[in-house]
Amino acid sequence: MDWIDLSTIKIKKVYRRLLFNRCFICYSKSPFPLCEHCQLGFQINSPSCQRCQIPLNATDLLCGQCQTSPPLYQECIAPYRFEGIMKNLIHRIKFQQENHFIRPITFLLSKHLIDFYSGKTWPEQVIYVPSHPDRIRERGFCQTQIMTTHLIQYINELSGDTLLSNSHSNQIRKNINTHAQHTLTKKERQKSPINTYEVIHPISQHVALFDDVMTTGSTINACCRLLQKHGAKKIDIWTLARTPDHENKLDNTPLN
Repeated sequence: MDWIDLSTIKIKKVYRRLLFNRCFICYSKSPFPLCEHCQLGFQINSPSCQRCQIPLNATDLLCGQCQTSPPLYQECIAPYRFEGIMKNLIHRIKFQQENHFIRPITFLLSKHLIDFYSGKTWPEQVIYVPSHPDRIRERGFCQTQIMTTHLIQYINELSGDTLLSNSHSNQIRKNINTHAQHTLTKKERQKSPINTYEVIHPISQHVALFDDVMTTGSTINACCRLLQKHGAKKIDIWTLARTPDHENKLDNTPLN
């Protein structure tokens, strides 16, 4: 890392200390977007499936879906459950335009990612699951795009190194404006049109695919299939939260 990158990181740290020196939830003084007390209020996603990270009720298990039909990605980092504070903040970001809550939740995910990749190779690209242009105009922003930008910034700042670069454009885009996922049942989500997404820029061999919440995994798998078709050899899934499977009982069979 050269002195220009180092000075930029240092300046950003000073800037945040001066203007963002309070917890975004309780407003107590904190050097980080969330104080230590508020960080304890998020529901950790454990135990969970060792492959897709769907919440389970016991450890060292694969869910029934991963046993019969393993996902296309190689790693899944989903540190929290879509419950309680995390669910509330994501809903306030997406449906009440309270974008300031993006900072604390991406800060939390960045800490988990730094721990996960300690001694491992970071992805060459970070790609987010995009919203359709009509949905962006309706909402006023694409939350996954903003989250990805903050996520990369926090990873570089907390690590003290430029581990990831933030591209000005995403590698994939959404062509078909499907119904909002939270309004659909599990079966309806799995019937998404085949050509919902398309690749518009070259894909690296090792990529990270980010989405704010992972429910059935149908959107993730659709994007993974597309990324593999265009050259991705290893795909890591990054998501803030994983939702429990309320429609089907999980097959909690211990690993051999």
